[in-house]
Amino acid sequence: MRSMWKRRERALIACLALLAAACSRQAVVGSPGTPGAGSVEATLHTDLRSLHAAEERYFEANARYTNRLDQLAFAASPGVDVSIIQGDRRGYSAVAMRDDRECAVFGGEARPPRGYVSQPGRVSCRP
Repeated sequence: MRSMWKRRERALIACLALLAAACSRQAVVGSPGTPGAGSVEATLHTDLRSLHAAEERYFEANARYTNRLDQLAFAASPGVDVSIIQGDRRGYSAVAMRDDRECAVFGGEARPPRGYVSQPGRVSCRP
């Protein structure tokens, strides 16, 4: 019973974090260097935020992350190539690419997939 509440608490925290991140980004959409400045980068951000949420749901159900997209309730936007670099008990890391833009995210205790990514659960794009 205690572990069920712990999983629900973690899921709620993850949802609140995603909501807070979306609200803070919305205030600066269109500013140079922000996710809303380019439609490709905004699409990559959206896809990786969705992937992050799907990985968290998978973890809650399976006590591990996955490195297989077909095990997640996730579909990338048309033209976006998403690759999960790592997915195991410790964490996951993923990269999304379209045209000449690249963004990445990681979660749990995984290593960041690229040097420009520094915080778990936060999507970052190549400068």
